Amino acid sequence: MKMGAKKKIIIKRCAGAVVFCLILTLVLGRVYQVLSWKDGAGGYMTPVETFYGLEEDVVDVIFLGSSHCYCSIINSRLWDDYGIAGYSLSISGQDIAASYYWLKEALKTQKPRVVCLEMYGAVYNGYAVEGNLYRNMLPHRLNADYLRMVRDLTDEASGSLQTENHIVSEEDRGSFLTKWPIIHTRYRELQRQDFTGPDILYIGFSALIDGRRSKPISWGSDGEALYEGDETLEMEEEEWLRRIIELTRENDVELCLFLAPMSVSKTDQMRMNYVAQLAEAEGIPFLNFIELRKKVKISPEEDFLDVGHVNYKGGIKVTDAMGRFLSQNYALEDHRGDERYELWERDLAIREHEFNAYTLQESTDPQYILDCAAYASDYTIIIATEGDYFRETDYLWERLEPLGIGEEFEERGGIWIVEDGQVIWKTAADTGEWYLEPDGVNISLLRESGTDRIFVEQQDCAGVANGISIVFYDKLLHNVVYAGGLAAGDGYSCVKCVN
Repeated sequence: MKMGAKKKIIIKRCAGAVVFCLILTLVLGRVYQVLSWKDGAGGYMTPVETFYGLEEDVVDVIFLGSSHCYCSIINSRLWDDYGIAGYSLSISGQDIAASYYWLKEALKTQKPRVVCLEMYGAVYNGYAVEGNLYRNMLPHRLNADYLRMVRDLTDEASGSLQTENHIVSEEDRGSFLTKWPIIHTRYRELQRQDFTGPDILYIGFSALIDGRRSKPISWGSDGEALYEGDETLEMEEEEWLRRIIELTRENDVELCLFLAPMSVSKTDQMRMNYVAQLAEAEGIPFLNFIELRKKVKISPEEDFLDVGHVNYKGGIKVTDAMGRFLSQNYALEDHRGDERYELWERDLAIREHEFNAYTLQESTDPQYILDCAAYASDYTIIIATEGDYFRETDYLWERLEPLGIGEEFEERGGIWIVEDGQVIWKTAADTGEWYLEPDGVNISLLRESGTDRIFVEQQDCAGVANGISIVFYDKLLHNVVYAGGLAAGDGYSCVKCVN
């Protein structure tokens, strides 16, 4: 064989090997994207994944810390009130060491004016829950800082890991370096969002609107006065805090420390006293919301999800106080109206929809339910008459008339689909079966003698036997937020769907 022919064969084989490697890389990359660890709060919350997708230099304030942080700070409220682009890069169980590495990662693409570090991490050392270790490490991009993070958060000598809990054994520490040995087993729990991406891009807040505490709150006090004196932090925790101070100064970023409202022990309170002394010595503000609880009007009875986390009401109070502090002490630009900040506008709309969904679900006022059907936007609404449905009321016509539901309602009944205050589909047929996809929403309707069946996105939205069935599908939240209706009686009463 001639030398030229051999050379061509070698080139073809090399080209084939390169193509194979490229295809393999693409396939493995896609598989990794599907299997990768995505949540930061025990669900499909993705503050890290969303953060990696941000444009460069759009975040004004970065909030770091554990669940106490993301339950206490409502970024959409900061945006609505001040136009502050806040982002909670906070993850369940995040200790100060993890906060340091997430700050390092954030500063590669963002130039925040302020970093706010929630200080619950100062009262514990390491991870008592395996999932929290995964949440803080696995979403981090594979780079030199991630390798250092693996060393510092899983090395027994670093003190960041509570090795007595046996979360990471000596032989398993290497699994974190490539991540594959940990994430490959996630195929058992895959959901649609793993393939399509999350329906909602969160920027950090996740407290429950209707949460209520079940145990008394301890303020770390002897009567009204908080415990005095101080107790030093664990050596490693103070070291990481000082490294965060140094990192912010190197990057010309202001640092603010805060402690979310929570139940604390005497020892915890004394450690916070030490943090306050350290902050004062370093010229760093420290907002201790346990000390500020009366000024902020924190209610132990109304504002807590549990002894460690505020609910939505408590989050509003903390956020309002934080917003006032940030706006008065730092030159933060108002970005409202800037097209680069569409994510914050959308987050505001989503939070409003979540609150509206809660209000709708809790309402027992038929007039309010009908008002929402007539005037709400970004919803697909189904209204169906059932059995002996008609009762004469003044408010019924006042609410149905704007929708264009007229004589047919009183005379025959029917099914109507409403979007943005307009009927987009209707039928008065006695019986029938319909499959519809208005604006991409999958709806199945079945009208048989004496009963209707309503399915939205395959969810059975059983209504009322005699009355008006109403279903709200929220197009921003991508789910059914209300299924029930108005049961006919002397007037109408609200009932909820029970599947």
